[in-house]
Amino acid sequence: MAESSPNMMAEAIGAARAGDRARAREILARLLRSDSANAEYWVWMSAVVDTPRERIYCLESALDIDPTNRAALRGLVVLGARKPEDSKRQKPKVPKRRVAQVARARPQPALRLNARMVGGVLLGLVGLGALGGLYVLLRNFPVGTFVAPSLPTASYTPTVTPDIPTATNTPVPAETRAFRTPIPTELAGTPIGFFVEATPTSTPILGLTPHPSFEAYGAGIAALQRGDYEAAIEFMRQVVELDATLVDAHYFLGEALRLDGQPGQATQAYDRATLLNADFAPAYVGRGLARLDIILRENGEFRASDLPGDFDSAIRRDPLLTVAYLHKAEFFGNLRVWSAMEETLQDAIDAGVHEPLVYIRMSEAEYNRERLEESLESAIEGSAGDPTNLEGYKAIGRALVALERFDEALWPLQTYVAYVPDDHAGWAHLARAELARGDLTAARQAAERSLEINDRYAPGYLARAIVKLETGEYQSAYDDMLQARRFGVETYELIFSYARAFYHLGRYVEAVRQVNTAISLTEDPARKSDGYALRALIYEGTNPPLLDEARLNWQWILDTEGARPSALALAEIHLAALSGEGPTLTPVPSQTPTGQATVAASATPTP
Repeated sequence: MAESSPNMMAEAIGAARAGDRARAREILARLLRSDSANAEYWVWMSAVVDTPRERIYCLESALDIDPTNRAALRGLVVLGARKPEDSKRQKPKVPKRRVAQVARARPQPALRLNARMVGGVLLGLVGLGALGGLYVLLRNFPVGTFVAPSLPTASYTPTVTPDIPTATNTPVPAETRAFRTPIPTELAGTPIGFFVEATPTSTPILGLTPHPSFEAYGAGIAALQRGDYEAAIEFMRQVVELDATLVDAHYFLGEALRLDGQPGQATQAYDRATLLNADFAPAYVGRGLARLDIILRENGEFRASDLPGDFDSAIRRDPLLTVAYLHKAEFFGNLRVWSAMEETLQDAIDAGVHEPLVYIRMSEAEYNRERLEESLESAIEGSAGDPTNLEGYKAIGRALVALERFDEALWPLQTYVAYVPDDHAGWAHLARAELARGDLTAARQAAERSLEINDRYAPGYLARAIVKLETGEYQSAYDDMLQARRFGVETYELIFSYARAFYHLGRYVEAVRQVNTAISLTEDPARKSDGYALRALIYEGTNPPLLDEARLNWQWILDTEGARPSALALAEIHLAALSGEGPTLTPVPSQTPTGQATVAASATPTP
């Protein structure tokens, strides 16, 4: 049948991934009318309907046809409609083809359609705001550009229904609202909206005012939305020639010119818009971005003094204009002025802006300021508000890794790299999480994937170095640390890793120097206890061993409130052995058999 051609299915998938859910539903409905026994049609229809009940209906329909359909099985497990073990009980069988009987028996073909097909089509046609393929559109806020007409950030209102109603009005913690099941790699082609709970509300195009009497206006908006900037420029010029008083027409002309790489002419269009209406806030945002484009072309980089006043002008005129805060925060983020970035986003929240992306960006600023608990809280809030925004998963995983909550970091990071496989940072964070749970193979693969994407990424080298330390490749680990130092900054983890490498290589003088520096860089008692433990092991390994210094460091661990449990246990064992109350410890072999440097006792600072 013509309607069930592969071209139509490809068009439906493309529409779903592009965010055009209405078009995707229309095509899938036509395909289902032609062949209601195609499981793939039902799976994709489930991705563009609105409610979990509708998704479950579509997926159950797919399983009725093909009980081995992995995407449908996995989707039902994620939605809670089936238990994980149900997917293992399915017995393979040949899918039955149930083509709708349009021309048989009675002269009422529409009434003879398969009941499931009719219900699914109706459900698919009802929805106006579900997630579907929007993840491609919403997953990243564009760096350095803002397509006002086509990329407004959707505002989501999460729906949370407790299993048992409570008598008190206790707020649901954000962490419980965040999606916590990783998406398998084989299902990453399915829109993430298919797996998560979210109720979207449509966001109007920034600055849009309908002008039915100007056909060119609507054509220009449509061209701008599909990225045809040359056509958008032509249409908007026609509009302003017909009526030069239309503020929004000048604004959209400026947007088209800016996005077409003509920031100078775009600035002139924005100027006309602000002259016509000094309170038209979107024009100030556009002009600020155009001015930044000009500065970047002229200087190749930004300075703090280059921040345009236009963003603040827009905020004064519209304190709830989310994009103005986000672009201002992004400017500071590019300069790594994290305190100013955080302050800008806090201003947005204080003004009443609670878009999920604001919290996700706030998490980034807090993370870089080493305010890790706050970073995690903001990341969870943002991701819970919009679980289709993949940056939220990265933000949660990044904060959890920094907090050394590695097991919890796996679910968001695995989901993130499944959908964004070309982000070197995501793979580096995942490598650390995999390493902590003991999967050295997965950790190495993740670290090497990070470096394949960006061979100048310091955290990628550090992650691989730590893996190599665990596998005994000490010299190679040290070489990776040199690369991490070359391309990044010296952090506690890098310095402590240096100390470990020097210790295993038998370079005890360097090891003590590095561990002393690492201890001085942290106030965290767990990390300090790690430093004391490593320093004690170094002293025990010198020739001759510096046992008094070793005892002192082991005792410091016992005296440190908040010391890591593993360090405490090690300290008790070694102190017992050194006092003769426990078994004699076997020295750790060094890769430098002779000629070892002797570490002076004065190398140990007093805490």
